[in-house]
Amino acid sequence: MAAFLEVLFAFLCTVGACGVALQHIYRHLCNYTEPIYQRYTVRIILMVPVYSLMSFLALILPKNAIIFNSIIGIYEAWVIYNFLSLCLSWVGGPGEVVTSLTGKVIQPSWHLMTCCFPPIPLDGRFIRRCKQGVLQFVILKPLLVLSAFILYYNNKYEEGSFYIGGGYLYITLIYTMSYSAALWALVLFYVACRDLLTPFKALPKFILVKSVVFLTYWQGLVIFLFSEGGTIESPQEAADYQNVLIGGEMLIAAFAHLYAFPYKDYAEANIGGTETNAWQSLFHVLNLIDVVHDTMHQVHDYTLFFHSFSFKVKSLLLVLSSLV
Repeated sequence: MAAFLEVLFAFLCTVGACGVALQHIYRHLCNYTEPIYQRYTVRIILMVPVYSLMSFLALILPKNAIIFNSIIGIYEAWVIYNFLSLCLSWVGGPGEVVTSLTGKVIQPSWHLMTCCFPPIPLDGRFIRRCKQGVLQFVILKPLLVLSAFILYYNNKYEEGSFYIGGGYLYITLIYTMSYSAALWALVLFYVACRDLLTPFKALPKFILVKSVVFLTYWQGLVIFLFSEGGTIESPQEAADYQNVLIGGEMLIAAFAHLYAFPYKDYAEANIGGTETNAWQSLFHVLNLIDVVHDTMHQVHDYTLFFHSFSFKVKSLLLVLSSLV
């Protein structure tokens, strides 16, 4: 009876969350007056149906849960990347941010975890590091998923099992470090650009995205730790609890998105009053060419950095050898 009620609750929440979110997305697509902004907005709102549907499938098909949980994990990275891109597009791009923030710094602060660093200048390097901090997670997550699949089919991976000889422990550690670095980069960027983002009412959006992505991950980790400690009978039962909770949380998130990312702001800008073609708008949302270009640009920056660093090291070695 308990299992039936859990599945019923998760089903109702999933249907409700998907219904609200998809209707919200449809209204954005029909009032697609700001394609640059709304591309990222729709991608963020899509997290609700992705999270809720994948969690429900993991609940009723536990043997295939690794597939559904991997999709959620990859979409987490996708959401963080798109939110940073949305913020950058609001303020006119990296160049405009650098121009507006020239001469300013982020002072050492314990709550920003920068207390051990000197003041951080808000220059082009800072913006680039924020983007790279997010992109490393976007790139690393699929690699971790692939590693989990390989270990799983070789009986070396069990979700929720922190056995030192299994792969879950090590993948979780790497994932947590990469994930935390991405969120830290996002927080630092928001703090630096807070005044620039004020006209776009970015605070509720930032809180919502961070809460959904950050809290659901740590919630699952804590539940699995309870399972490891014996409070919950098994990793599978812990996984079921997590999937049911995510279903309920996504229903709440779906309504929160209506407030944080309202389509009416764009509908009011639709002077002609005619709806745009929803399919064309959806194609623009799903076109990933912007991500490819952004990733290639960041990789190019890394390559230039390492070439420069290598040249400096070689020069230093030549000077030292001449002295010897």
